[in-house]
Amino acid sequence: MARFILDVETEYDKNNNIITDVKKGCEIFADEYLSQQFNGGVVSITCIDEHNTAQFHEQAHRNKLTKKQIRNFNQQTSEQKG
Repeated sequence: MARFILDVETEYDKNNNIITDVKKGCEIFADEYLSQQFNGGVVSITCIDEHNTAQFHEQAHRNKLTKKQIRNFNQQTSEQKG
């Protein structure tokens, strides 16, 4: 299975609350588009960070995953097993 990193910019209101439902958008994209494009095969998108942490830097080497993001991914995939 191929894996990709998809960064989606999070928008905030004036009180610094998230106003974009990134998780829901990714779920819809995976369910309604990607699975159809790949003949109904298994497609999943896991949100590992709702904020703009460690991404969207001009220098590509600064856009690396943080330890927290990797830990979040591993934790979420472990929870999906059970």
